[in-house]
Amino acid sequence: MENDEYYDIDSILAENIKIPCTLNHDFGPNVNLSGLGTESKKASHLELPFWMAKPMAQLTLPSTGENLIALAIPRSYGRRIRNNLNASPTHVDLHSACPYFYLFGTKLVDTVLDDTLGPLMQKTYKARLREIMDHSQTGAVAGQEFIQKLDETEKELYKLGLDSANQLRQWETRSSNPLRQVDIHIRPST
Repeated sequence: MENDEYYDIDSILAENIKIPCTLNHDFGPNVNLSGLGTESKKASHLELPFWMAKPMAQLTLPSTGENLIALAIPRSYGRRIRNNLNASPTHVDLHSACPYFYLFGTKLVDTVLDDTLGPLMQKTYKARLREIMDHSQTGAVAGQEFIQKLDETEKELYKLGLDSANQLRQWETRSSNPLRQVDIHIRPST
């Protein structure tokens, strides 16, 4: 977690998402990776929270030069979701896939070696942003189904778009700051 994200609740929740890992080393029961207080053997598959898995994946054993664990792509960024996003990014329910799809995805791109994830997220974001702004700026009431498909970043953008459209309407009707006549007094010349 970066220093500027330390108090950001969305960043904390995004880093708490579990990621599949493969152990490259034996861990004793004191480490308690499984949560059961049992020993974890090499080549075991576990799901660990990202905040725990990232530093473990970056640490290497001095004896073998191997990382403690190997990270895998989570199911929410897997082949099925990617195929759906490539086919029609605006119809995918990102909130069900991962509530922090973009925020966690940007953290994942920096950690997991996958050259296709970044461009796919960018393409998805651009396509969905157009639809989100259309809904928020036109005054059309977006259905609950549309809003439920948005991830948390998109929901925030939708709220900002609604606020922006409301402020523009208020400005156009002069309801927020009505114009007032000002008395201009001519100064006597000295």
